[in-house]
Amino acid sequence: MLTIGGLYHTTPFWSRTFNVHINVEFCNSVKSIKYICKYVNKGTDQATFGVEDLDEVTRYESGRYISSSEAVWRILCFPIHERFPPVMHLSVHLENGQRVYFTEDNAIHKIIIPQKTTLKAFFEPCRVDNFVKTLLYCEVPAYYVWKNNKFYRRKKGKAISGYLEIKKDQVLGRVYAVHPGNAECYYLRLLLHKIRGPTSFTALKIVAGVVQPSFQAACRALGLLEDDTHCNSTLEEASISESPNKIRELFAIILVFCQVGDPINLWRNTEIV
Repeated sequence: MLTIGGLYHTTPFWSRTFNVHINVEFCNSVKSIKYICKYVNKGTDQATFGVEDLDEVTRYESGRYISSSEAVWRILCFPIHERFPPVMHLSVHLENGQRVYFTEDNAIHKIIIPQKTTLKAFFEPCRVDNFVKTLLYCEVPAYYVWKNNKFYRRKKGKAISGYLEIKKDQVLGRVYAVHPGNAECYYLRLLLHKIRGPTSFTALKIVAGVVQPSFQAACRALGLLEDDTHCNSTLEEASISESPNKIRELFAIILVFCQVGDPINLWRNTEIV
């Protein structure tokens, strides 16, 4: 039996127009017209997925691998590596311009009694040792060992004619490089490679009995800056250990800071370096 409860809402106008029962409902939400509007209001694309935690740290273990050849080499106590000749790095700094490493506990002590550097220790034997007076700063490690912030004569090595107590070993001294932008320290390094047996920072400035106002002035008085020889030497020294890119960068720095007399000639002399 059909009752009024089974009928949907309708309108006489649409029923009479189309001669059919048409259901009419008030659209009060976008959900009602979702099908008509297709997927415009559907939202972003969605997908169902799961997350798996791949912890590579726990899956792989880092360990040392020793091959059979290395194992035999070590069992037979063969040497693993060798460096020859030994190289000693030598500090270079202005007077009272050395680096000082300190903590809160020893700061005052480090200020009152700063740690000696190889450069300051080099001046001391130059005052009393006639043999050291014949050496350049970079030549000292071949004849002296650095121990307890002091240079001591070597006990082993090749004997030196005329100096019975002096022994020479195959050790190289390498003075730390200095940026040409740090002009005074740069010219100090240049003087250390030219003057033998200096007794102090002031002694490096003395030229013909006259104390020059700066290390650069001392280099100029010695004729080291009359041409571009020191610039050529700098580039040649850098070519031993630096890459081509760094050498080109150094060449540009020299042009800016070192007052090169003939840049074209300097380039021609060093372009094959």
